Amino acid sequence: MLWAVIMAGGAGTRFWPESRRKLPKQFLRFFGSKTLLEETVARLRDVVPASRTIVITSRDKVALSRKLLKKVPAAHILGEPVGRNTAPCAALAAAIALRKDPEAVIALLPADHHIGKPGVFRRALRTAFRVALKSRMPVTFGIKPAFAHTGYGYLEMGPLTERPSGAAVYRLKRFHEKPDGRKAAAFLRSGKFLWNSGMFVWRADEVLKATARYQPEIDDLVKKILGVVLQQGLNRWFAKMPSISIDYGLMEKMKGRILTMPVDFGWNDVGGWQSLADLCRCDREGNVVTGKALLVESAGNIVRSGDRLVALLGMKDHVVVDTPDALLVCPRGKTESIRRVVETLRQKKLDRYL
Repeated sequence: MLWAVIMAGGAGTRFWPESRRKLPKQFLRFFGSKTLLEETVARLRDVVPASRTIVITSRDKVALSRKLLKKVPAAHILGEPVGRNTAPCAALAAAIALRKDPEAVIALLPADHHIGKPGVFRRALRTAFRVALKSRMPVTFGIKPAFAHTGYGYLEMGPLTERPSGAAVYRLKRFHEKPDGRKAAAFLRSGKFLWNSGMFVWRADEVLKATARYQPEIDDLVKKILGVVLQQGLNRWFAKMPSISIDYGLMEKMKGRILTMPVDFGWNDVGGWQSLADLCRCDREGNVVTGKALLVESAGNIVRSGDRLVALLGMKDHVVVDTPDALLVCPRGKTESIRRVVETLRQKKLDRYL
């Protein structure tokens, strides 16, 4: 009864210049021979078979996704003509799963995260499935914070509700947007806050009930899309969807009726070059290097190169990413602002670099 819904439509702008429109972050290989999308599907083994996996990506990435995910039924890999955030995606996938399985429970999962402990992740998924099935409430995965991160949203835990299979499940008191440093430090000290992973498990019928109540426009459009041939329906109706996240569109309207489960399965959202470096080995000088590179009197750098040699002399704490048609050089502390480069390219109509 457990279905996986893989959200694979993001742009990954903070990984420019490697992540582009033609090959966004989820289709890149950072940790070996598999793309992030392939790794996301592979870690579901023994919990969710490929036959119960739905992948929602952009329309122009359907063919690539089907090529990479040969075991997932081609009809389960769907293309959005435009991005409309996660609430429309969740409602559509829930409706599709429910048509095939009246008892379906969906796990909504981003396609571009890294899980360092996949076995622990699978156990958490099974537990969340049982809790969601029984309680009829969404179960969010909250990551135990390692430090006062200002780049993540937070989940504030309420009272403990149960301890299934050794796990702890709490009522979710409130969602919190990305905090400033002072507030993040207070969250960490309190011990009552978790990083919001953006992953949740929820009964498909309850997803649709909440959508009909809080987002009737989305509910109506989902019915229209499923009333015709699926991809034709997407092409015709999906662009009319409001662009809204499931947090804003549904969950923040369900105060007191959401559960959260603290987990520690080696999660990293792989949000940019800095977070990627945290997952890779560094040399004695703290450099993380991929490809052909020569570093002299240089420390703390992140370097990615292709076929040509990249040489650094006397550089410290920088990111250097060399691709055939674009080169990025920036301080490590500015990697969160790389999207500004992408926006400037867009403003200047330099689309060939996007």
